Parts: sequence; C-alpha cells; structure tokens
Amino acid sequence: MDAVDLGGLAGAGVLADFISGLAIMEDRGLTEGFGHLSARVDAGFLITPALAPGLATRADLMVVDAEGRVVHQARGRSLALETPLHLGIYRARPDLGALCRTHSPWAVAWGLRAEPFEPAHGFGLMLGQSVPYHGDGDLITTAGAADLAAASMGRSRGLFLKGNGLIVGGATIREAVIRALFLEEACRAALCSGSVGEAARFSAQEREARSKWHGAELSRAWDYYAARASTRHPK
Repeated sequence: MDAVDLGGLAGAGVLADFISGLAIMEDRGLTEGFGHLSARVDAGFLITPALAPGLATRADLMVVDAEGRVVHQARGRSLALETPLHLGIYRARPDLGALCRTHSPWAVAWGLRAEPFEPAHGFGLMLGQSVPYHGDGDLITTAGAADLAAASMGRSRGLFLKGNGLIVGGATIREAVIRALFLEEACRAALCSGSVGEAARFSAQEREARSKWHGAELSRAWDYYAARASTRHPK
C-alpha cells in the first residue's frame, strides 16, 4: 500500500518511517498486544488501529483529523480506544510530530513507583531533565481525560501512566521511537543499579554539553534498530 492508498494524506517518507517504527517497537519489546504509534500528517494524524502494533501493516493504518473524526479507515479496523490521548497531547503540544505509546517492562516497573523519572543514563538524557507521572489509572478515552494527561505531561518529552505504561513524543517518528527505546534502557539501568534515588545526577551544564551529540546518536540508533527489525519483522 502506498501514499495514494491513504488518499494522499500521508507521504511516502512518513509511511516508511511509521512502518519501521512499528517494527522497532516490536523487536525491542516496547509493545506486545497493546500500544500505538501516531504521527502528524496534513489532514490530522496517522495512527495504528485497535490492533497490536507488531501486527499492523500499512493496510491497517488510519487517519484522524484534529477533531477526532476518521478521515481514512482501514477495512475491518476500528480506532484505538486511546486515540483521544494522542489528540489531546497534539492539541497541547504543537512541537510534537509523533507519539509512541508503549508498555515496555522496565518503564512499566518504574511507573509503579508513582513518581517522576530523572534519567541518569547518557542516551536517556534525550528525554530531558525529568519524565512526569500521571495518576489516572483508567484508559484515557475522552477529551477531558486526555487534557488532564496533557497537563501532567506539560513541556516534557514523555509521561508515565499509572499502571499502564507510558507515552513518549518527538518532533518526528524517529525521535519518538528512539526516545521510548532509550527511556526503557534508562529505567532498566536505574532499577538494576540498586541505588534508585541516589544515582549519579547530571548537572545542567553536563546535560547541555551532552545534548550536542543527541542528533547524531538518534540517527545512528534509528539506522541500526530499523535495519535489525526489518530483517526480523518484515512488513
């Protein structure tokens, strides 16, 4: 299926990155039966349906407009229940072009602590100084609940959801997926270090110095994980 099959609503480059992103999420265990990926397009946003991300192909993808109306619906598929969560965050965060909704095990484990996460892990610094926690344990299926989640997220690059994984944003699909992957690594490092709450902290100056490498690191990571996933999970 190419961009024309989506009514010209999503460009070929976005679709290619979207499918690669789904393969990375599956390959790295960021999602299993549940989770989503979305990305802004001219008509609104492209999103996976109510289907395990690892099973989704181009033929399954949907497009929803800024009001939540379905612009393009794959035959036999329905919208993911938490589509309003994506819509609410996009509405509050014009800087974000993609959202990666995951249930990765180490990040889920950190979320049980019901507190923000401060990365003390070099690649994890791509998430910024802190990733906040949102205390609503239900699925976020309404505009009101989504607005509350977006408020909890604020200007951060991710959000832990009570007992239900997390959502990570980026300017691009590549940023969102790789940030989610490195957040999982950072949570694993923190929880395995035996010194949660006492781990080494990065000063503001150290964070700034480290950030100059993020663009190259993100690109290199994407190239590696996309190539690896494409051989293991061809679409």
